[in-house]
Amino acid sequence: MRSILPFLLLLQVCWLLPGRLPAQIVNIEEQRITGTTDSTHWYGYLRGSAALTKVKQQSLQLQVQSKMQFKRDPHLTLLLLNLNLLRAGGNDFTRQAFAHLRYNYKISAAWTWEAFAQLQTSPLQLLRQRSLVGTGPRFRLLKSKDGRQRMYLGAAWLWEQNRFAEPAVTQSWHRSSNYVSTTFRLGKQHALIGTTYWQPVWGLIRNYRLSTEWLLKIGLTKKLSLTIDVSYSIDKNLPPGAPASTYAWLNGIAWQL
Repeated sequence: MRSILPFLLLLQVCWLLPGRLPAQIVNIEEQRITGTTDSTHWYGYLRGSAALTKVKQQSLQLQVQSKMQFKRDPHLTLLLLNLNLLRAGGNDFTRQAFAHLRYNYKISAAWTWEAFAQLQTSPLQLLRQRSLVGTGPRFRLLKSKDGRQRMYLGAAWLWEQNRFAEPAVTQSWHRSSNYVSTTFRLGKQHALIGTTYWQPVWGLIRNYRLSTEWLLKIGLTKKLSLTIDVSYSIDKNLPPGAPASTYAWLNGIAWQL
């Protein structure tokens, strides 16, 4: 049966951990949607939250996330939209936005060709706008019989243009975008999932971006798990006054029905 699943509209209140969005590398491996089937080619959601408080000063937090995917072998198209704003006392502590469009063509069971385009803004990092396009292969290095152990490698050429606020300059670069993504699961309750990106400028290896994200899940009981989420990023291409590195550490508890 062929049908189109309407996009799921889900509104929820959620607080973004400071330091997650400033990383200018989007972790696509964590964004791929696996909820599609042969008869359901469309999948997606929209999430939004807003909070307005005032004690002595007024504070506003706004977050919007959208993810839409169309999958029909050998094609996959993914669109990501994200907006995050945190303002207090007339000052912006967080103000970022990005849009990411990606197309995958499955060549074989192990090889996939990817093409992507992205638009970003991060004023607190003195980045008015970053636009980029790229293309390259993705290779499945490892997949266990049950699919629970996986490893992927990716390499792509990308061209980017950066418009900075201070100083007000525009720079363009050709980069090599490389990543390794791993998923290791032990039973139903234990898992280690990580993705690391390295994006140096061609001919100028000291100008690079590095981003790594890891999730460790440890089962405490049959339904209860401890989660540790760690991320770190560094961008050597930002102006001197911008924060070059960011990191986040999040501990949590997960309950699985």
